[in-house]
Amino acid sequence: MRLIGRDHPSGVLRAEVERAAHSHGGLVLVAGEAGIGKTTLVTGAADQARRQGALVLAGSCWDSDTAPGYWPWVQVVRALRRAATGEEWHPRLSALLGEGSAEHTPESFPLYDAVSSALVAVSQRRPVVVVLEDLHWADPASLKLLEFAAQHTWFERVLLVGTYRDVEVEADGHPLRPLVTPLISRATAVTLTGLSEAEVGELMAATAGRSPDADLVAAVHQRTGGNPFYVEQTARLWQGGNPVTAIAPGVRDALERRLSLLPPRVGELLTAASVLGREFHRRVLAATAGLPVPHADRLLDQAAQARLVRALGGGRFAFAHDLVRETLYDSVADKDVRHAAVLDAVTGDLTAHVLPTDLARHAHLAGDRLPAERAVDLMVAAARDASGRLAVEEAIGHYRRALDRAADPRLRMKLELGLGHELFHCGAPEESAKAFAAAVDLARTLDDPVALARVALTRIRFAAHDDETRELLRDAYAGLIGPPPDEPEDVLARALSVQVADLARSGQDDDALADGLWAAHDIAWGLGTAHKRLALTAELADVARRTADHSAESYAASLRWVALLELGDPRYREQLQTFVAQSDRWAQPRFTFASAVDQSIIATFQGRFTEAEALMARAETLGVAHEHGGYSMMHAHLRWALLLAQGRFAELDELDLGGHPYPGLLRGIAAVQRGDLATARVLLAGYDPDDLRFHWLFEPLWQRFRAHFAHAAGDRALAAEIRDQLAPHRGQWLVGLYGCDLSGPVDLWLGLVDLTLGRRDEAVAELTAALRSAEAMHARPWAEEVRRHLEAATGEHAAPANEFRRDGDVWSLSYNGSTVRMPDSKGLRDLHVLLGNAGSPVPAVSLLDPEAAPSARLGGDPVLDEEAKAAYRRRLARLDDEIDNAPTDARAAELDRERAALLDELRAAAGLAGRTRRLGDEAERARKTVTARIRDTLRKLTERHPELAAHLREHVSTGSTCTYSGHERFRL
Repeated sequence: MRLIGRDHPSGVLRAEVERAAHSHGGLVLVAGEAGIGKTTLVTGAADQARRQGALVLAGSCWDSDTAPGYWPWVQVVRALRRAATGEEWHPRLSALLGEGSAEHTPESFPLYDAVSSALVAVSQRRPVVVVLEDLHWADPASLKLLEFAAQHTWFERVLLVGTYRDVEVEADGHPLRPLVTPLISRATAVTLTGLSEAEVGELMAATAGRSPDADLVAAVHQRTGGNPFYVEQTARLWQGGNPVTAIAPGVRDALERRLSLLPPRVGELLTAASVLGREFHRRVLAATAGLPVPHADRLLDQAAQARLVRALGGGRFAFAHDLVRETLYDSVADKDVRHAAVLDAVTGDLTAHVLPTDLARHAHLAGDRLPAERAVDLMVAAARDASGRLAVEEAIGHYRRALDRAADPRLRMKLELGLGHELFHCGAPEESAKAFAAAVDLARTLDDPVALARVALTRIRFAAHDDETRELLRDAYAGLIGPPPDEPEDVLARALSVQVADLARSGQDDDALADGLWAAHDIAWGLGTAHKRLALTAELADVARRTADHSAESYAASLRWVALLELGDPRYREQLQTFVAQSDRWAQPRFTFASAVDQSIIATFQGRFTEAEALMARAETLGVAHEHGGYSMMHAHLRWALLLAQGRFAELDELDLGGHPYPGLLRGIAAVQRGDLATARVLLAGYDPDDLRFHWLFEPLWQRFRAHFAHAAGDRALAAEIRDQLAPHRGQWLVGLYGCDLSGPVDLWLGLVDLTLGRRDEAVAELTAALRSAEAMHARPWAEEVRRHLEAATGEHAAPANEFRRDGDVWSLSYNGSTVRMPDSKGLRDLHVLLGNAGSPVPAVSLLDPEAAPSARLGGDPVLDEEAKAAYRRRLARLDDEIDNAPTDARAAELDRERAALLDELRAAAGLAGRTRRLGDEAERARKTVTARIRDTLRKLTERHPELAAHLREHVSTGSTCTYSGHERFRL
């Protein structure tokens, strides 16, 4: 029968048996921890030897002070006497069996010679295999005899096989270590280690008679370290309906025996480590155990030699497997006291070595030993950290535990709001509504109008527009401002948000201020509000920095570029890069996800469709991997926008919009664009903007649909209505869904409705303004659409546009009516960036490596300051933790790729031997490199397009900063 996961060791033993049968023998030592499968392996080899006609003699050592000397050899010699002929039996062997004369002492040379001679004599007739088990319990004389026999039977058909627990023998101070070392030097060594995850699954299926799922296999592999005995015992528990977290009695006995062999101080230290968790930092362990760090290091070295812990790097250690930790942890008395002591010890810079989720776990397990207020603070911090990693289920768990500890109604209200927020974003609207409802009930008991207003504003942002919300808003308005006017809930909410923010500023309550500002921002969304939102995002970013809330600061940075784009301000690109730089620096899944989403939106907006596809795929991977509940709707909309911009109507027809709240709105816009007015008319009639939930987010889409339809259908009444609504917003862009939808320049739609109304001159002026705006914003697809309508309106083709565009590996370069195509090069990419930032200096360092995090600036400051280095270290440590605890190999591989990318970025910012690279060094290299490749490109361009080359040579300056100062504009 095949031994699972032991193909190679079995092959080694088979080869040794085969050689002993036909040529000569030797010595094989099989090492490994208890339960690893040593006996099973050598039993299989013994069976093979018997089938080949060999004589198998076996002896086993006994862990007892009363065991006689040479005990394993006594068993071998007894078996040998039964099998040997008179001629093969050596009389001196009787003394070993306690028979005959005691003339020869057990340690005499004649005895060693007699045993070896007898084995050799028998091997003349048939091969001999001697198996000695559990040599870690052997007496010294038995090991000396084994060494003698191995040396003196080497050329005979005698194979000696020994098994031992290397983790015990190799420990410092073990009495047999000096005797085993020379044996190892002459033996064929076979060391058994734990099974792989796949092999654990195979063994569980063979043991239990049914196949476990991948998550269960991963959990058992982590708990057992792949030890076959532990796996089998766990599988039997599982087969009997017990949880795999239980510890089988046989496993517990084996582990307790192994742990009992440790020096007392090592055992005490590991017991303290078991309270910390599966993984821990050496400095944290030393502080918890009350030991100097060097002393703790020495004890950890002994534990590592015993293979009970393993070093992970960076001062971090992990238990060999969970069963070791759990066995130690089960022996801890007053666990709550120990967990509280951990939190008392972890202060100052030690907190950087403990994950927020672990601090929250200690707070939970400390129970009443830890003040409730501190416990809740730690749990909320862990929830926010988990949210930043897009681990929404974990964040929800932390909030629920915090609610279990919190008694103060005001604190419970805040926790319910946080819980509702997480549930809303993970796609659990019913559970989210329950949390928000609980927050409402708590707020009403406080008799605090500000608290009631904060809850009301949160509810309207995330819950629903219903009678209950309307009543809540009116009650909050009455308590905070006065008798509510007969206005829609949006008007009441805006007034409340302003009042809450003003009161928070005066009271220096940043939490309340953030609530008010976010509510003001989200509820204020709609045409003509971009200037106001721009100011709000600036203040929100300031509040987030004061409270060290990276998530809020990131969100504010993202929404700031959205407001700039809506205003038609080309500076939106710089703000986007600021946001991307923050996301790269903080390096958490939530920020990486948001960065990929935003960059994909702008890549579509600018006509870089291949890049948009890649970024969207990246965002989708992160959204699915981290269970981002709101991504399905977002992904559907972004995918729709990407396909529509390319005119891929067949794929649009197949696109699943099931996660979108208003799929008919998207279908209608696509129908107009493809010329299917019958379908568009039906879909348009099915929507009333007053009935749209969160209508201010969808209003831009609605206006785009109506304007395009009015123009295509020649509907003058609808065109006049739309003109009145859009005219106040000339020069701006239609932006909805917090920036996920970019529906073109307002001037485009004004131009189309004016054409419908017969206002040709106004329409041409508006379309011309729209074209200028689209080109300034680098929105190539929109520029092409506007140009198409402008040409139709004027009956003339627009003057040939200057162009500097890349399509795959080929650049299309047009200037003054002449066009050439050139292969891709870094110099062309540099010029493309400069043309896109006309009049603005661009640092050469950012041209040198545009894919790097856009944090480089000129000067002698370090590329990475100490805070950034610490952030990198924390993120790397966190990634290591997540990789070790990943539920699947695919998830571990994804995290490992993220870790590799982070290390590449870190190396790029470090010099030799980890010395911080300074930007002054990088700037000089960038200046020389970028200048050289731009000059080389212009030299090649002179041969193909001399007029364009001359224009660029005149207006492009290079150096530490590079600039295009010409007035010509290019389609990019």
